[in-house]
Amino acid sequence: MAGLDYTKRDRALWIALLALCATSAAAYVLWALPAMPETVPTHWGADGAADGWDSKGSTIFMGVVMPFLILALLFAVPFLDPRGESFNRFKGVYQGFSAAFTVFMVAMAWLTPATALGVVPESGSFVNLLVYGSMGLLFVGLGVAMPRIEPNYTFGVRLPWTLADPDNWRRTHRFAGPVFVVMGVATLALSFFSTALPEAAMVAVLLVVLLGGVVLVALYSFLLWKDVIR
Repeated sequence: MAGLDYTKRDRALWIALLALCATSAAAYVLWALPAMPETVPTHWGADGAADGWDSKGSTIFMGVVMPFLILALLFAVPFLDPRGESFNRFKGVYQGFSAAFTVFMVAMAWLTPATALGVVPESGSFVNLLVYGSMGLLFVGLGVAMPRIEPNYTFGVRLPWTLADPDNWRRTHRFAGPVFVVMGVATLALSFFSTALPEAAMVAVLLVVLLGGVVLVALYSFLLWKDVIR
């Protein structure tokens, strides 16, 4: 079966991530769930303020199940990808992303309990710092790693032109690296100024930054395919 060739160190990483999810889930069910009031915040606006509430029982999926699902998907991707053997050539990049994203999802799982129990204020900048700041750091990390990602069907800039041509894949990912770093820095900066912006303006700026970067990378790849760029 194609996929990652795991060493003892690799297996230790995935076991540690599984242990993190299991520890978080146990603490959530045994401590946080009984401690929370019956109605808890479950949604936050672009300004970082809680704007949606539900019963605490409704949070079990996001708080307990979702991190396990994300981890299982990340683990399975190299084995499900028809080009899974290529993951061995950028294994460090993929496992680093998997670890960072799993930690991010575990942190998100605890946002509701932390807010419901008064550790995090229902209004303020902390939520935006956590969410947008983490997203920004993930984008920066991906941008730095982009040039090292080898052709595959599930991780990276997967466009018809990159998948059809290894040279297009290589050049597109080299171009995408700085673009993703800029997207990450801009998202990180927004996390510090989000409370000073109207919510609609915050959403608009974030969409321009993220969609603009993605469209720019896709356009570059397309122009390479059309031989407009040489």
